[in-house]
Amino acid sequence: MSGGRLFGLVLIFLGLVVILTPVFVEVETNTLKIVLVAGIPFLIGVILVTTYTGTLLDFENRKYKEYQTLLFFKLGAWKKLPKIEHAEMILHSFRSRNVPNGLSPTLSGEVTIYKIVLISNGTKFLALDFEKEKAAVAALKKVKEGLGLL
Repeated sequence: MSGGRLFGLVLIFLGLVVILTPVFVEVETNTLKIVLVAGIPFLIGVILVTTYTGTLLDFENRKYKEYQTLLFFKLGAWKKLPKIEHAEMILHSFRSRNVPNGLSPTLSGEVTIYKIVLISNGTKFLALDFEKEKAAVAALKKVKEGLGLL
């Protein structure tokens, strides 16, 4: 889980705690103030949790869309998919390390990203990243079937 998503979940949790506290504990604070103090982090958390990027492929109409999602709406324009000559999976391994901050332990480790690369006119046209090999293999098969490369 990425840092932004985790932070979003923390904000949602904090917003819920603040809004539910008056149900269990008697407080003298104005209800509007409680709703504002709880609602703002809750809404920011929902936005952070629902924000991500991706790529859609429409094999029938030979189009693709690179999008950003915000509150479950996929924002981006469809573009014409060029003739894809080849699709392959490559592995990209690197050492990941977080920055020491004095609070959390410094972790490092080998990370492998599985990339599905689409080749058009002899050059890389598009790369799709996957964390799990099984998902990448399934996606490669689906892409090859959709593009008629099998």
